Amino acid sequence: MTYKEDGEEKTAQYDTVLFAIGRYAVTDGINLAAAGITAEKNGKIKANDQEQTNVSNIYAIGDVLYGQLELTPVAIKAGQLLSNRLFAGATAKMDYVNVPTTVFTPLEYGCCGLTEDEAKTQFTPENISTYHSIFQPLEWQYNKQRPEGTNCYVKVLVKNDDQKVVGFHILCPNAGEIS
Repeated sequence: MTYKEDGEEKTAQYDTVLFAIGRYAVTDGINLAAAGITAEKNGKIKANDQEQTNVSNIYAIGDVLYGQLELTPVAIKAGQLLSNRLFAGATAKMDYVNVPTTVFTPLEYGCCGLTEDEAKTQFTPENISTYHSIFQPLEWQYNKQRPEGTNCYVKVLVKNDDQKVVGFHILCPNAGEIS
């Protein structure tokens, strides 16, 4: 298999290949430096929580934004919120944490909110309760081909002081429909 890593073409042999399409920022040809914008090595642009770049009157949203989610609905919502802040006097900012996300593998993974480590760092370990549940979906009850002992899993992270759910993680068929 031949692939590119950091602009360098590499070749390797594998017995299994995971085919994944990634997104990247195509910013090389637009001369960001002329506007004073600093781009990262991968072409993406860092911005603050208002989506402002290092040039205060230039904003970045969507897949070009460094360190944020690369999801079309997120980019659309961020653009709407930015437009409302710039032209309608609104103050709401994009919440890049509480965005439901799914990995569409044969057994899907879905999540929303913080990981357990992030929750314990942000709210202290003493203020986070972690709930685990193992279950079998109804559709598996009649699947005789499913290996014995195969289960699904869900983890919910809850702040103890106000019982707010701050993280949700699930591994099961159709997790994308749940998260």
